[in-house]
Amino acid sequence: MKLHNEKGLITRIRNHDSATLQYIYDTYYPIIEGYIIHHQGSCDQARDVFQEAMIIVYNRIKSDELELTCKFGTYLYAVCKNIWIQERKKYLHRAEKLRHQPLVVNDPGPADDPLLQNHLEQLFNKHFEALSKDCQKILSMYFNNFSVEDIRSAMNYKDLHHAADRKYRCKKSLIKRIVNDPLFKRLKNEQR
Repeated sequence: MKLHNEKGLITRIRNHDSATLQYIYDTYYPIIEGYIIHHQGSCDQARDVFQEAMIIVYNRIKSDELELTCKFGTYLYAVCKNIWIQERKKYLHRAEKLRHQPLVVNDPGPADDPLLQNHLEQLFNKHFEALSKDCQKILSMYFNNFSVEDIRSAMNYKDLHHAADRKYRCKKSLIKRIVNDPLFKRLKNEQR
C-alpha cells in the first residue's frame, strides 16, 4: 500500500481503516524501534512508545487538532521521540535519586518480606480479576511472553495495531487500578 496524500492518510486514520493502520505499523514501527533500542530502550518499551504515540495522534486527529506541516512519518517520529525523551528523563531522575540515597546493608528488602509479598499478590489478583475477561486473557498472554502477533491471532483481531493497542490499554488500566488502591499507597509509604 502506497500512500501519496497526507490528508487522505489522516482521513483513513480517523475512520480506523485497518489497512492504513497496518501500513503505518509496518512502515514506521521498525524505525521507532531502532531509535529506542539505539537509545538504551527495549523492544517492549518501543512498542509501548509507538502505541502511546498512535493514541496521541489518533486523539489529535479525532479532535481536529492535528494540522500537518510535514510528512506524517516525520510527525509520528517526533511524537515518539518526545515520549521516549520524557520516559528517559523520568528514569534518569529516579536513578539519580536512588544514587543519592544511603545504602542500607542489613535490610533484607521487600522481596524477602513474605507479608509484603502476600499483600502485593492479593492486590494484583484483586485488580486483575476486576478487569474484563478480554483484558485478563490479553494480559495473561503478555505475562507469559506471547508476542503481539500471538495475541492478535488468539483474540481474532484484524491487525497488529489493534492487538498492541488493547494490550497497552489493559496494562495501563491494571497499573492505574493498583496504584490508586489505598492498600498500595499504604504499603508504598511503609517502604519509605
